[in-house]
Amino acid sequence: MRLIESIAPFYFLFMIVEIVYTRIKKKEFYFYEDSLADLSLGVLSRIFDGLVLLGLVFVYDKLYNLSFGVELLSKLYLAPSSILHWIFLFVLLDFLFYVAHRYSHEIKILWASHVVHHSSEEFNLSVALRQSFIRNIGIGMFYLPLALLGFPVESYLIIDALNRTYQFWVHTRTIKKLPSWFESIFVTPSHHRVHHAMNPEYIDKNYGGVFIVWDKLFGTYCEETIEPRYGLTTQLQNYDPIHANLHVLKDLFSDLIHTKNKWQGILSFVSYPSVRPDDLQLVMDRGIRNPKVWLSHHRLELTNKVHNPVHRNASGTKLYRVFLLSQFIIPTGFTMYFLKRMHLYGLLEVSSVFILLVFSFYSLGKLLEGKKEWISVEIPKYFSWLFLLLYFFKS
Repeated sequence: MRLIESIAPFYFLFMIVEIVYTRIKKKEFYFYEDSLADLSLGVLSRIFDGLVLLGLVFVYDKLYNLSFGVELLSKLYLAPSSILHWIFLFVLLDFLFYVAHRYSHEIKILWASHVVHHSSEEFNLSVALRQSFIRNIGIGMFYLPLALLGFPVESYLIIDALNRTYQFWVHTRTIKKLPSWFESIFVTPSHHRVHHAMNPEYIDKNYGGVFIVWDKLFGTYCEETIEPRYGLTTQLQNYDPIHANLHVLKDLFSDLIHTKNKWQGILSFVSYPSVRPDDLQLVMDRGIRNPKVWLSHHRLELTNKVHNPVHRNASGTKLYRVFLLSQFIIPTGFTMYFLKRMHLYGLLEVSSVFILLVFSFYSLGKLLEGKKEWISVEIPKYFSWLFLLLYFFKS
């Protein structure tokens, strides 16, 4: 986690370089409101990552203490002192990422924790930071076998951070195809553009994190041949970070409540994301569990979808854009300060600060949509900032 925070400034530097480059080339790859929403979701994910990773590391450490793999790794020259330890773990973790990532697209309850990352209609480096509150629960549980194999938690955290760092740069449209030898082994921007696309032929393809060979081995590889269109089959159409994180979960529980086929409602939690109970499903899709059949029914609809980001001109004047940026920077500053000192606070204090910070970014989402709800949102937000300021810096 500290490694990610240490290199975060470089993420922003590369984003600035990409923005300048796209402006020079007159490419509209960045959309101001959408990028601020991406960054807001990234900051919020770091808040929750702190708690999620604490729990994950606790479970990982318990499993590691039960493992007989430590001695075996030493016999195989895979102890942490060996370079082979790090190489083998890097490859193994990337394979587990492929498995976790694939299931995060194929099982609805896991898709609920991953959908945030795919909900932007843009594709640029800021989208790499658009992550779920609970991303590490969905992905992290697939890494727990590493503990049983005898890999210490420190090794896991370092390699996981390196894996995530690699994945940052592939979220770009400014890099076209790379040399064929590189494209045949590693995940590239071209591969990952396919993964983020909602073109029917691109859906559920290219799950790899670092190595594209997993997709080629397991039949999920697709080459980029036509211009991708990004986002979800049903676009989000707002910048509310709470809705972005919870809308699939909300749909799941809503279906369970309203369906007469309760067993189907329960099964839909572990089914493909398009599967719903028959009495709530479109007539032509009832009983369909095969995603290829579902795609064939909706191919024309998906092909004809147009790029239509919500409220494209909501930010208005340059001065108002500066105001929007300030509304992002201030709660982000509070967040960074809080994360450094979170260990000093009790559970009630941590929970209260979480709520106030989430509310700040919820307010920003409303502003990005062009909604200035002063009485219900804006004024309470400024009072919350005053409270945080006084609380953090009390004598």
